[in-house]
Amino acid sequence: MYFKLNNLSRKFSTIINKSFNSPSSYDPVKTYYEPKNEREQIRKDNNGKVGVYVWQNKINNKLYVGSGDPLYLRLSDYYQSWYLKSKKNLYIVRSLNKYSMNNFILHIMEYSDLDNVIKCEQKWIDLLKPEYNLNPTAGNSTGFKFSDESKDKLRVLATGRRHTEEVKNLMSKNRQGINNSFFNKTHTPETIEKLKNLAQNRTYVPVKGLDVEITDLETKITTTTSSVREAAKLLNSDIKTLLRREKTQLIKGINKPYKNRYIITINRGNN
Repeated sequence: MYFKLNNLSRKFSTIINKSFNSPSSYDPVKTYYEPKNEREQIRKDNNGKVGVYVWQNKINNKLYVGSGDPLYLRLSDYYQSWYLKSKKNLYIVRSLNKYSMNNFILHIMEYSDLDNVIKCEQKWIDLLKPEYNLNPTAGNSTGFKFSDESKDKLRVLATGRRHTEEVKNLMSKNRQGINNSFFNKTHTPETIEKLKNLAQNRTYVPVKGLDVEITDLETKITTTTSSVREAAKLLNSDIKTLLRREKTQLIKGINKPYKNRYIITINRGNN
């Protein structure tokens, strides 16, 4: 097993070497040969950081380049059963499901910052030409045209999205105990007061089946509101801004932190 992994590492280095005159400067900053069993170490190494990562298939040596802002929050998705089940439209997810994470190596190519991480991701996509990246543009879908069938699917998603009960159960199980971002934490008195005021001053009837999850990346606290209006008020924003972000997320698959701090997810049910 050690020889096989070492050989794969050399293959990866060969790919890097072909792209640079001084390849040693471009080796991965960290490599996890058994990421399935190294989740805790990956969390310790990358929590709170921004950077670019690469999945390498041990069997066929195919690559996937991605970035995380923050990095570990992105990597943690690949450990969630509900994510692997609901994101089968992604080539890398289908491959992880087919071969299992046991047959993948995880490389951290470099650490970056909020302003430059997409540029860094694009650099590695251009250099490595990863087979699992069907879209050659990092961070967005510029120049990518949806088929009429895809557009129809997006319209359906925009008018009423709902997770299946099976996916909901998987999500719930993967958010319990230490996997829950709120584990062993409490809301600050200020947040509790804000939530109380929101509840007391609510003068409208919430839309059935709709909720908005707001994750504060600094405090790691997730708050759920029962309407977009309520979420906008909590964030000191406006409804149109949040709806535009939802549209961008649906079309381009991007969910960048709002104000570089909040991850916002609008979940729509069928009325």
